[in-house]
Amino acid sequence: MIETDGKLVRMTIAGMSCDHCVRTVRKAIESVPGVRSASVDLASGRAEVRVIPGWVDEQGLRSAVSQAGYEGEIEASSGEVPAAADTADASDEDSAGSGDDSEGPPPRPSPANASAPLPPVVSIGSMPGADRAGEAPDLPVGAGEPRELAISGMHCASCVARVERALSGVPGVSEARVNLATERARVVVDPSRFDEQALRLAVSEAGYDARPVEDDADPSRAAERMRRDREGRVAYWRRRLIVGLVLVSPLVVLGLGPMLLGGAWAQARWIGWAMLLPATVLQVYLGGPYLAGAIDRLRHGSTNMDTLVALGTSTAFGYSVYHLAVGDHEGTHFFMDAGIILTLITLGSFLEARSRGAAGQAIERLLDLAPKTARVVRPGGREEDVPLADVALGDVVRVRPGESIPVDGEVIEGESDVDESMLTGESLPVTKRPGDTVVGGSRNAEGTILVRATRLGKDSALQQIVELVREAQGSKAGVQRLADRIASVFVPTVLVIALITLLGWGLGSGSWRAGVLNAAAVLIISCPCALGLATPVAVAVATGRGARAGLLVRDASAFERMDRIGAVVLDKTGTVTEGKPTVSDVILHGSLDRDRLLLLAGAAERGSEHPVAHALSAFADGREIAVDGFRAVRGGGVSASVDGRMVLVGSAAFLEGRGIAVPDVDAGGVGRTVVHVAVDGALAGSIVLADAPKPHSREAIDTLRRQGIEVFLLTGDDPSPARAVAEAVGIPPHHVFARVLPDEKASKVAALRMAEGGRARRVAMVGDGINDAPALAAADVGIALGTGTDVAKAAADVVIATGDLRGVPRALALGRATLRAIRQNLFWAFFYNAVGIPVAALGLFGAYGPMVAALAMSLSSVTVVTRARLINLSPI
Repeated sequence: MIETDGKLVRMTIAGMSCDHCVRTVRKAIESVPGVRSASVDLASGRAEVRVIPGWVDEQGLRSAVSQAGYEGEIEASSGEVPAAADTADASDEDSAGSGDDSEGPPPRPSPANASAPLPPVVSIGSMPGADRAGEAPDLPVGAGEPRELAISGMHCASCVARVERALSGVPGVSEARVNLATERARVVVDPSRFDEQALRLAVSEAGYDARPVEDDADPSRAAERMRRDREGRVAYWRRRLIVGLVLVSPLVVLGLGPMLLGGAWAQARWIGWAMLLPATVLQVYLGGPYLAGAIDRLRHGSTNMDTLVALGTSTAFGYSVYHLAVGDHEGTHFFMDAGIILTLITLGSFLEARSRGAAGQAIERLLDLAPKTARVVRPGGREEDVPLADVALGDVVRVRPGESIPVDGEVIEGESDVDESMLTGESLPVTKRPGDTVVGGSRNAEGTILVRATRLGKDSALQQIVELVREAQGSKAGVQRLADRIASVFVPTVLVIALITLLGWGLGSGSWRAGVLNAAAVLIISCPCALGLATPVAVAVATGRGARAGLLVRDASAFERMDRIGAVVLDKTGTVTEGKPTVSDVILHGSLDRDRLLLLAGAAERGSEHPVAHALSAFADGREIAVDGFRAVRGGGVSASVDGRMVLVGSAAFLEGRGIAVPDVDAGGVGRTVVHVAVDGALAGSIVLADAPKPHSREAIDTLRRQGIEVFLLTGDDPSPARAVAEAVGIPPHHVFARVLPDEKASKVAALRMAEGGRARRVAMVGDGINDAPALAAADVGIALGTGTDVAKAAADVVIATGDLRGVPRALALGRATLRAIRQNLFWAFFYNAVGIPVAALGLFGAYGPMVAALAMSLSSVTVVTRARLINLSPI
């Protein structure tokens, strides 16, 4: 065992080539029981693992890294160097498969790394941040444990940038991402240095408020809390809008009366004084928060939308007060202008709050799927309704017809159809029988079933889906970085333009009244809020739409990369085919009978995790038979001593490479694979296994090809069965890559990224197995099937909740629709400001400039949010 004081265990990692690799390795290590956290550094090829003393052994860590497709060695633990261990990499053998597209140990991401030596050991003193005495080194970007904060007080993209800078400056924070649309901050921290109070203080010092987002084991309570927060924001702006409409009405009557009625009304000097009271209330009640925010930003040395609104409305209000004080009642109409401006801005904020709330309801809908209580069957048969948070692992719950299944678990009694559409996008109910697994949040149909709870809380499928959606909504697309850079200088630039407008009109034409009017219009019409919302609202809507369709997008940047996919590479076994091969025929070549041949082959395959191995090992289940010297050969097969006889099971090339002649065997159908068996150096038989294509594979591939996307099949199988499957699902023969070893898959994907003629093209890889992880990481977009391994899903950008390949064209369609919305939103935000600000500065809006500007500014944000919500109507 590795005995440490709970600080760091250092490892060297070989085979990493990109950020996907870093993420895959980190998640693999953190899955080992007893590991508190792991940080992985690509540049040094090194991992630092924080463990619970006495819980973790070396082999467990090495095996986790190996199963992820890389090589890891223990360098040292904090305080002591672990006892030397056998450095023979047994994992290369244990994780191998047999003779199809999953055999061999998990490959490294690139064949270029296949023979690369381990990177040099880097001492802790050379790690970033290690020069601070007594402190742990800084984590690499993105490494650590995530924390979520609710941020209040943000109005625009410049607010987002300021909060991100504040959080990133807190010791122990490796990454901070802030989302204006969801008003959330996602912070990745080093648990050993995590100080929640420091995060909140940093946000407070930046001029905003932060509170931790509570983790709730009860999804329904979490949904209720989110709903309460959303409705509270809408109610806040509704109250202010009502007050604004009530008070602005007399201002409009008094302000327009002299113009419309003339005569004595036009000469009435009391009108200005009568307008002062409602205008002052509006300025304090509606304008006060903007003024307070502007002062707060000024105190912290920054500016934002509050600054623009406060300056614009305060200038108009102050200008009227000045004219009222000196007896010039003609200038008092700005009371009306200021009141209308504030009311229109409040109207825009109200509409925006409603739209943003609707755009972010995806997580609420997911959490609402779980019931508030579960009916637990106690020993003796007594049943008790308990809160969902009180259900324990192993508890048995009864689910009656029409009820939502409260927990992930295994059916132990009863049979029923279960509707999983809200979680997987699969419209047809799935029949569940004893031994089948069910997902919490799915709905039971007609039968009554008993379910034993196997996963609860954060480990449940529903909570993991919610976490994926939250993570995606908190991420940033590449185009958002441009908006962020512009937003950081936007407000100061607008202030300079407004000052130039004021001085230009005042000094150039001598009309300070026009200068004030047009400068106020410039301040008000500019809208950094639209820039800040353009991308995150679209991402929030798209991730919610995807989740409802069973498409889980991990990162906003994936939407960009899905936009122009030119080729899709499909793994064969388990992706295009069912991945559950069965023995369809046995051809004997020696003296062994059928049963004995299958027994020996099945016993030899017990140590492999390949689907073919599962099909064969079933013939040895329950049989006590001695197996020694198991060895798996990458991309070939397995060898083992079974009852004292040397048994080889694998492809023809595998046996021929060992001097055993293998005749041609006709598999006799689509999706059939031949595995040959040799005993004591002589060919004993050939086993034909059938693995039929999935029912909807042909439909999915036809859809991709109609979209102009080339489709390729990648497999470790022999060419003949590979081409037969390809023909059955509509893939051209010249697009089939057969006999591809696991560690060659990534290089095949990389080669396909260069189309004919040397043109670069974007490639998506679709897979489900451990050995697909490097290829998923090497592709522009990695897509994993939800029926696949956790390692494959960890390396993917998109996870399709079901094993249905039709999710691939749907995911790509969602990516195109999302990026189209983002581009249109950013174009509108830039175009609106690029046109509106000069028009306001030139006075082309006339006397109603500030009011027109306020209306335009309010509508700009609403337009951006509304356009994003149209993603829900895009066909996928």
